[in-house]
Amino acid sequence: MTKLFSGVATALATPMLTNGDIDFKAYENLVKFQLESGINGLVVSGTTGEGSTLTIDEKLELLKMTLALRGDKYDCPVILGTGANNTKSAIQQTILAKENGADFALVVTPYYNKTSQQGLIAHYYAIADAADIPIILYNVPGRTGMTIQPETVVELAKHKNIVALKDATGDMKYLSKLKALLGEDSDFVLYSGDDGTFFDFLTHGGNGVISVVSNCTPKAFINVFKQYNKGNIVDSRNLQNALNPFISALFSDVSPTPLKAVLKYMGYGDENFRLPLIPTNEKVRNNVIAEYNSCLKHENNL
Repeated sequence: MTKLFSGVATALATPMLTNGDIDFKAYENLVKFQLESGINGLVVSGTTGEGSTLTIDEKLELLKMTLALRGDKYDCPVILGTGANNTKSAIQQTILAKENGADFALVVTPYYNKTSQQGLIAHYYAIADAADIPIILYNVPGRTGMTIQPETVVELAKHKNIVALKDATGDMKYLSKLKALLGEDSDFVLYSGDDGTFFDFLTHGGNGVISVVSNCTPKAFINVFKQYNKGNIVDSRNLQNALNPFISALFSDVSPTPLKAVLKYMGYGDENFRLPLIPTNEKVRNNVIAEYNSCLKHENNL
């Protein structure tokens, strides 16, 4: 099994053309930028990558391109988003992730047809039994309307193929309770899905983050983790605080619409989406680009 990453993985955006097709050239350039910046992992077709509007063939094409660009040169696991609110579909996508070379699958909780905690256990066990690939649970109640309770995570962690959790709640009480239930000897890995609380997540025993902001400022966000690991706690906290206005701006409208405004400014594609997403408004666009420019100096604070 490919080793789970520690540090920062980028939830890659998916650049698109005006007709809604994927802009593979812009995507290639974005992946190269990430790899050359030293990113610790890459997530393909997650929430930020608009995975809910991509076909499975498109997801696999993006996956294959990402794996080819990584090659043997970079120590960077590639994770494919394979979650669905239909367990059969999630199983099929997760099996295809394995067959096409993904190192891990990121599987979000079922949305709209919400289930019980016992239903979550049945859902995830069915996927993990059918697809022999390491699975990262994805808890994002702000989008799905339900939470994987800490007790449920502990139960799911007993399955050999369920190895980690991405938690986008930003709730340190949730993390603390989960850490206590897992126990000190647990090798289950915990990732933040909330960029603005990444430093706090580390102080509460987290292992890393699956990030949106690292699409734009990978070196600076990686440095939050590096400085923390070196014991430079104040430097790590200060860098997080310096990045937070930009992070807040990235989420001041429906994500990833502000992100694509910045990526266009950086030269990685245009502000094109598949409906129901549309480009952000001019006020948000101007603000997020201004915040991006103001935090660029931290890229050199290494």
